[in-house]
Amino acid sequence: MATGVDVIDSQHQNLLQMVNDAYKGLDEEFSEVVFQRITKELLSYAIYHFQTEEHLMKEYGYFEECPEDATQHVEEHRSFSAKVVSARDSVNSEVKEEMVQILEFLNSWIMNHTQNVDLKLGAFIRMKDKQGEYEGSRDC
Repeated sequence: MATGVDVIDSQHQNLLQMVNDAYKGLDEEFSEVVFQRITKELLSYAIYHFQTEEHLMKEYGYFEECPEDATQHVEEHRSFSAKVVSARDSVNSEVKEEMVQILEFLNSWIMNHTQNVDLKLGAFIRMKDKQGEYEGSRDC
């Protein structure tokens, strides 16, 4: 799951740890207040992480050299944030299973996004760091 870019990998680990801690938090103290706090913290950190990735995309020229992938990547970030807010606002906070489903969605999304989108970005950044120019396929 590692992209090979330390800052991205570290933030992915933090996000996954936050989801795991959220599961524990719901087991220990199940309430709407706890759930709202958990989702607020997760969303806040996810947005921070997305900003980090998008800064790296600009810094390394990902938008110029791989515009379709870069655009899709950013769109996935925006879509994720909107889904989390929507799910948080619509969940029946008295039904623990609904809260767990949201955490499962978060965990699944992070894993899928990392494996299918962030790995491409990581390969691009590593290549630029190593050779100064991205020599991968133009398919990015």
